[in-house]
Amino acid sequence: MDKWVLSLVRFAAWILVAAIVAITLVPIGLRPVVTANPSFERAAAYALAGLLLTLGYPRRWPWILLGVVLLAGGLEAGQMLTGTRHGRFDDFLVKAAAAVAGGIVGLAIASWTARHLQARTSG
Repeated sequence: MDKWVLSLVRFAAWILVAAIVAITLVPIGLRPVVTANPSFERAAAYALAGLLLTLGYPRRWPWILLGVVLLAGGLEAGQMLTGTRHGRFDDFLVKAAAAVAGGIVGLAIASWTARHLQARTSG
């Protein structure tokens, strides 16, 4: 992957992580609603975060997968500290599973890209 593309992917990943943190911990009235199904929104956000982080740091994929699961758990626990939010175990499971799934897809894409670029440069 080109350096500038890698930098862009990493930047997008960290912006998304920051947005997830902010949206998860703001009062419930300030949480943006995109669809009628909040579980879909959670899953999509965490899957995209796992995907982008794994693409941005392909050699660190085990740490990325652990990190996104810890992020989901930590933010669910952090909701208990807010007055208007509450962390739930089933929300954690949705977020963690989506993040890991996104990370695995990101790992597959990164692996395919590396093989494709290597074949192109050696042949």
